[in-house]
Amino acid sequence: EKYSSKTVEFTTVGCYSPTNVTVTNITPLQAKVSWTQGNPHLSGLLFYYILEEKEINGTYTQVGDTVKGYSGISKTFTNLKPATEYRVSVAEQCGADYGTPTTITFTTSSQGNFVAINTGTWGNTTTWQDGRIPNGIGTITINSGVTVTLDRTLVLTNNYTLTNNGTLLINNGELVNTTDNNNLGNVRISFTATQDKWKFIGAPFTSSQDSKYRLESIEPVLNSDVAVVLYDYQNGAWSGSWATINDRVPRAEGFFAWPFYYGAIIFNNDYNNDSTVDYTLNNSDITVTRNVVNSSSGNWMSLANPYPAELDIAKFLSENSAAGLDEEKELQGRVVYIFDGSSFDVTNSGSLPVCEGFFVNFSSSGENKSVTFKKTQMTSYPSESNTESKTVQNPWIEMSLVNKRDKVKFFFVRNPLAEQGYDKYDANKLFATTGVAEPYFVTDGMNLVKEEVKELPYYATLNVRSEQDTLMTFVADKIPEGYRVSLIDGEQTIEMNEGSRYETNISAGENADRFKLLIQNNVGLNQVSQTDITITNSNRHVAISADAISNVEVFNALGQRVYQTKASTFTLSGVQSGVYVVRVSTAKGTKSQKIVVE
Repeated sequence: EKYSSKTVEFTTVGCYSPTNVTVTNITPLQAKVSWTQGNPHLSGLLFYYILEEKEINGTYTQVGDTVKGYSGISKTFTNLKPATEYRVSVAEQCGADYGTPTTITFTTSSQGNFVAINTGTWGNTTTWQDGRIPNGIGTITINSGVTVTLDRTLVLTNNYTLTNNGTLLINNGELVNTTDNNNLGNVRISFTATQDKWKFIGAPFTSSQDSKYRLESIEPVLNSDVAVVLYDYQNGAWSGSWATINDRVPRAEGFFAWPFYYGAIIFNNDYNNDSTVDYTLNNSDITVTRNVVNSSSGNWMSLANPYPAELDIAKFLSENSAAGLDEEKELQGRVVYIFDGSSFDVTNSGSLPVCEGFFVNFSSSGENKSVTFKKTQMTSYPSESNTESKTVQNPWIEMSLVNKRDKVKFFFVRNPLAEQGYDKYDANKLFATTGVAEPYFVTDGMNLVKEEVKELPYYATLNVRSEQDTLMTFVADKIPEGYRVSLIDGEQTIEMNEGSRYETNISAGENADRFKLLIQNNVGLNQVSQTDITITNSNRHVAISADAISNVEVFNALGQRVYQTKASTFTLSGVQSGVYVVRVSTAKGTKSQKIVVE
């Protein structure tokens, strides 16, 4: 018998997802979601959808039931909340089930007015009428007798204003005002204080008459007190007497406060407690100009963050120490001095909290020394790519000398344009004193070290002076790629890698000839050179083809030496995976090559 055969060909079609999902007709209470069928081969498909509401903690909660077997390609959702983010997921029928959903988010518009009707935190839905949380365009009103605690960052835009009949308490949050409006009503700024310990602070308030505020605006806890010492610019030192509640402080200037209790210090712009706004929050660029007197410890200006939000230290320094700035206004070291409760720390990065006080040290004394604060220096201020200010990043070696009371930062960098030994900031006189009585400036006698050298290797002599016998710690805060640092203590040499600490006891006095820093070039990933030497690597086994090998060194990505040998073959068994540089030295030359260790 003869048989005939036929071949049947077929193609499987996977499940499709809806496309062109869009949201239109958005109002405070409703929105329309539309989509296009994803499977082009079928008609009359059914869909399912779910609607979810975004909560304060960032999670989504489903609103209503999951709808299956929906025959339309659009859905209008009603009874929504104003200024609230929603998420919609739509899936397409696929056999007896549904395919992968397509998801889209949208935010309902504001009704133009939010009212706080209950005392509570900003992020709590029960604080606001209808459970609405301000998150859109409109006006915020805090009803009389209501206190709302700002527990997040709130950025006010040109179409978003804040009016207070009640009280806004800035406690764990920040208020960034990009508008020119100052109708902020009664505002209180709260921060933690420690009993019988100095706090270096300043208020973010100002008076329209003289740009000052009264110390009576400080509101201690009931039946307690806060003592205040102001900086005496005429003598370049702290005042010898306590300030009174009627003393007035210029905005953006700092002072020492001594609370006689644990808890919070509160600045209140209604210092008479009569519902009258005596001061408004600072809402403009501020320039502080003073006659700075040379004291035994420097040319200091006492300042404080003038805004109700964190201040970017790098931006502040960049805009007050820009290239070409009048030398009379140059900040020594381009750093700020921040009081940590017992001493001043030195930094050029990070942020200044609300009400935080700090010092700057000018390169010289004189009249009309000034610094400028700008609203754009706030860390949460909307950035503009064309105007954002950034500090120039130089590969400085950063080290610290620390004892129980003091901390001195010192910096070194190689600069081919500098003269050898260029010493603008007294690098050969590294001072650290102890036992300075507060409230006097606790860094009295300490000079910032910042030295640029033309060529390496370079020896820096460190004169470490102390008023008494004490334990000193040298800390290698930052050693950039390309540098190698050794601390020489008499006859002892200590290799200082980044993060290294060296503790030693020093005697009272100068200790002038004891300590030196040896700064040398180190191989880095960007300094790889080529010679005739051959270096191969296979699964951590390194082989070198060269005559008369005198030394082999392996460096990590930070320029730190992790291995040394004179052998032509070796195994890197004790290092982490990553990129390394092998440097081989011979009588004929040196070659450095990158290798990857798995």
